[in-house]
Amino acid sequence: MKDDVKLQFCKVVIPEDSNALALARFTSYGRDDVALAVEQVVYEDDEDGYMQFECQVAAALECGIDVSVMTPYDLGYFPLLEALTA
Repeated sequence: MKDDVKLQFCKVVIPEDSNALALARFTSYGRDDVALAVEQVVYEDDEDGYMQFECQVAAALECGIDVSVMTPYDLGYFPLLEALTA
């Protein structure tokens, strides 16, 4: 597991007909810091998607998994993630 965990957060413009809250890419590493697995998840812009997104991203960061996020929202829209980055 890596010593330094990274969150990359990008605010992007999405098509108006999209119902995506965020796209998150999770990257885990082995003991030699070589990437072992990459998983990409699209979260829907509803209450369930919001809760899953915040919980899963926070849990991944706490477990040493790097996370890249693309979303149309500011970081302040996600108070749990904002608190983790402060």
